[in-house]
Amino acid sequence: MIMEITKYDLTLDIDFKSLRYTGKETINVSGQGENFFLNSVGLDVKSLMIDGNPTKFTLNAKEQALETDHKITGNSKVELEFQANVGNILQGLYVANYKEGHILTTQFESTGARRAFPCIDHPKYKAVFSLKLNIDSGLEAISNMPVLREEEQGNGKKLVVFQDTPRMSTYLLYIGVGSFDHMEKAFGKVKGILTAPKGHLLTTEFPLSEAGGAIKYFEDYYGIEFALPKVHLISVPEFGAGAMENWGAITFREVVLLVNENTSASVKQTVSEVIAHELAHQWFGDLVTMEWWNDLWLNESFATFMAHKAVNSMHPDWHFFGKFLLAETAGAFTGDSLHNTHPIDADVKSPDDIAQIFDEISYGKGASILRMIEGYVGEKNFRDGIRKYLQDNRYGNAKGSDLWSSIEKVSGMPVSKVMEAWIKQKGYPILNVRKDGDQLHITQERFMLDGKPDGSSWPVPLTVVNGNGVKSTLMEGSEMKLETKDFIKLNSGETGFYRVLYSPDLIANLNSNLKGLSYLDAWGIVNDYFAFLKAGRINLDQYLESVGPFTKLEEFVVAQELSSQFFTLSLLLPENSKLTSVVKEFYRTHLKRLGDKKQGEDENDAVLRGAIALNLAMVDEKYAEEIAPKVESFFSADPDLRQAIAVAYAGTSNDFKKLEKLLDESKTDEDRIKIISGMSWLNGEDNFRKLLELVRNGKIKKQDSLRVYMSISLNPEQRSLMFSGMSEAVKTVEEYFQGTGYTGMMLEAMIPFLGIGRKDAMRKYLDTIRVDSYSKGIDKGMELLEINSRLVASS
Repeated sequence: MIMEITKYDLTLDIDFKSLRYTGKETINVSGQGENFFLNSVGLDVKSLMIDGNPTKFTLNAKEQALETDHKITGNSKVELEFQANVGNILQGLYVANYKEGHILTTQFESTGARRAFPCIDHPKYKAVFSLKLNIDSGLEAISNMPVLREEEQGNGKKLVVFQDTPRMSTYLLYIGVGSFDHMEKAFGKVKGILTAPKGHLLTTEFPLSEAGGAIKYFEDYYGIEFALPKVHLISVPEFGAGAMENWGAITFREVVLLVNENTSASVKQTVSEVIAHELAHQWFGDLVTMEWWNDLWLNESFATFMAHKAVNSMHPDWHFFGKFLLAETAGAFTGDSLHNTHPIDADVKSPDDIAQIFDEISYGKGASILRMIEGYVGEKNFRDGIRKYLQDNRYGNAKGSDLWSSIEKVSGMPVSKVMEAWIKQKGYPILNVRKDGDQLHITQERFMLDGKPDGSSWPVPLTVVNGNGVKSTLMEGSEMKLETKDFIKLNSGETGFYRVLYSPDLIANLNSNLKGLSYLDAWGIVNDYFAFLKAGRINLDQYLESVGPFTKLEEFVVAQELSSQFFTLSLLLPENSKLTSVVKEFYRTHLKRLGDKKQGEDENDAVLRGAIALNLAMVDEKYAEEIAPKVESFFSADPDLRQAIAVAYAGTSNDFKKLEKLLDESKTDEDRIKIISGMSWLNGEDNFRKLLELVRNGKIKKQDSLRVYMSISLNPEQRSLMFSGMSEAVKTVEEYFQGTGYTGMMLEAMIPFLGIGRKDAMRKYLDTIRVDSYSKGIDKGMELLEINSRLVASS
């Protein structure tokens, strides 16, 4: 990169009613003889002048670029005039509807800014943004910085002028226009502003309190104060992403921001984590930004890891690194044991490539590797390395190698060598462990769910748990021998991103030491057993025998993991009587232990009760009949049980009309999502058609369309109908979520269940719709279908 943008001076004149706008833009640019270009999609550029001279341009649709033959030499001023429609897809500058009206909002990551104004839409082209919005006098505008002044125009409109931003990437700019309610709280020098469309700020102060706690934690951890004078937390009524870290103006889906008496404990914890995640980005991603999208994982994995550290610090009773294993490591383990995975440091060339790497590798594996490195170098060395990296690169761009170098310099340990191997190479190892006397014999190979390793190996930071403590060492090469006494297990606290398969005598020893294991260690063993079952290393009977001792453990993360595993197996093997008996006993035993909700109970008990009740309602008709009548008092029922109630009612009554009425009466997205989940368990073609019509007519929000299609795919009775409706699902999601990887994610989730018993038909159908933008999702889905089909056939 030689050409450089120093400043965008952008004025938009917005017609809020007709959803159109015109733009005037001045760009300060410098270069050394490069042809000037800008990215532009769907914009009608009326004129382009460079240094006062009209300049011809052409639009290259393939490159999404406005191209010129003008060479930039030295400093130049570029002036443009353009017009555009406000979009109705969830990218760029778009309209977000709610019952009483709409707001205008933006989503620019990764390549959405070019849909709103001409720009060089590349993370390394950082610039200052000077923004002005000409809007109706009765409306309000929000952007990254505070309002500098407002000027009435005398025609029912006003010009809102914002303070200039710091240097930042285009994908971090935010523009919001509408009627809003606000709640404010000071976080030291920073003003926190919680915002929602007028009449929809249905929340306590919990989100602001969590934001304040997270900002304090990150300021202390990073050693750098929050860079901006304010931060908005904005609830957006229709939003494709879960949340977005726009610097100083963070956007969220309502369900992951607002908290009230209808909020479940599960969602409350998610709200805390998502707020912390987006605030972590304000330093790691916004203040210091990746040079290119191949290092997207560094942004997302770091924010994921740091969010869990922050929440764990603020709420130690939540045991949040157990949630980290459930939500991040587990999915990464599964995705990275496929042939159709990718390295953390992925090859990224096009917008389609970018969209498809917002996945469990960039988030979950990356975060798990960071946790492993922290365990290897120690918490203080890790933190000091992060501080050095941020100080050295603030307001600029950096690469992953810059971070490893910083941690290596601080710790004196070979971090770069270890990290380069883990981020450049796809997959992860399984360690085969046996004992000869006082010597431990360890070999490694790549773990694959299809059982076909490829000879790969990694430098593996090992933590060895003995009777007298934990020792750390680095395994290099495919084989290693260790002298050890009183050996219990490898991978203390599951900090390492690898699986372990023990010899029978070591398994027996491990089972005899269960009470001495942490809940993190117990989770790792149980998660490994399920992977070994799917990979064909053990059969179903061996799996059930192996996890048997763990089914009685009361720790949330272990019970939640087993609950999820048993539910998946029940969906795949609904006719297996032995499995059904074990699963129902497990669910009913834990529900009996947990009892009804109690005042002041552990929040993890509430979360577990809701998860187990939901799974049991799906697999046990008798239990469904017990709780289905609670639908009559749905909105006063325990929020953590409402989804189970909706599913139970659907399964026992097949009453679409009642659930549609509840959907209309719902005041929060959280309840709407629970009811939509329930509706997916209604049976019959008539109910299927009615549910899809709710997506078509907008009664179900665009953002929730994926949930409908994926939920129906889980229902064994409706899979044939959903298979026939896949084309509509793909078309709808492609329309609503243009420029994202959501279609691929949806197909990856649907194919492994919809394809059971129709594998050839599924493959034939997918060949007719395959395109680059979601081909990776198809390939991963088909690989998972092969694995599921093999498990079904062998059981």
